[in-house]
Amino acid sequence: MRPDQPAQTGEMTFIGHLAELRSRLIKSLLGVAAGCLAAWNLAEPVLGLVLKPVLKVLPEGQSLIFTGLQDAFLITLKVSLWAGVMLSAPWWLYQVWAFVAPALRPGEKKMAGPLAALAFGLLLAGAAFAYFLALPLAFRFFIGFSSEVLTPLLAVDRYCSLALSLILAFALAFQLPLALMFLERLGLIEAATLRRHRRYAILLAFVLAAVLTPPDVVSQVLLAGALLLLYELSLLLMKRQSPSGEDPG
Repeated sequence: MRPDQPAQTGEMTFIGHLAELRSRLIKSLLGVAAGCLAAWNLAEPVLGLVLKPVLKVLPEGQSLIFTGLQDAFLITLKVSLWAGVMLSAPWWLYQVWAFVAPALRPGEKKMAGPLAALAFGLLLAGAAFAYFLALPLAFRFFIGFSSEVLTPLLAVDRYCSLALSLILAFALAFQLPLALMFLERLGLIEAATLRRHRRYAILLAFVLAAVLTPPDVVSQVLLAGALLLLYELSLLLMKRQSPSGEDPG
């Protein structure tokens, strides 16, 4: 080897990491674009699924309205983008794994695939929890305030923004076990400490629920309850993956 040649240590340079990150981002965006295109071709049934929870609780014969000429197009585009991100989740989660995999130990690499699958499963579980439980209960709560002098005329753009934000909030909240396990592996938190300070976790869960959900008791309690259950699940998983399985707390 000539003196002016860099040693082949098998490690990437900083520029190499940036190039790899750019490549993974481009591939992820292409996957999301493909998912959005597929969702656009299925826009009508996808929109029907999004509208289904509120249509069940509206008075018979009523439907949603749009007041701006471009609203129907924009909401179809928004729903397609949202569905495309969900459809392509396995692909961009794999790109995240492929980027961090070279820095993992052999044992950690074996766990990366199952953890990516778990992340996707938790994402779907959170979205399903919101769609099948939180949304119908929240909308039934809101519609319950209608009367002879207060007739609900729901704009589709405002409804979809509310519904999609709720689904996103629950989908992200269900990533809590993975986030806590990751922080523990970095040495930033310990299961024993989290268990001793559970009362602060309860307070934080209700604060986050109040921030992430509409101002109604139903969705806030559901999200806070889900966060607390996931918190306890995280403690159980963190205890099981510890070398001794012991928890001094």
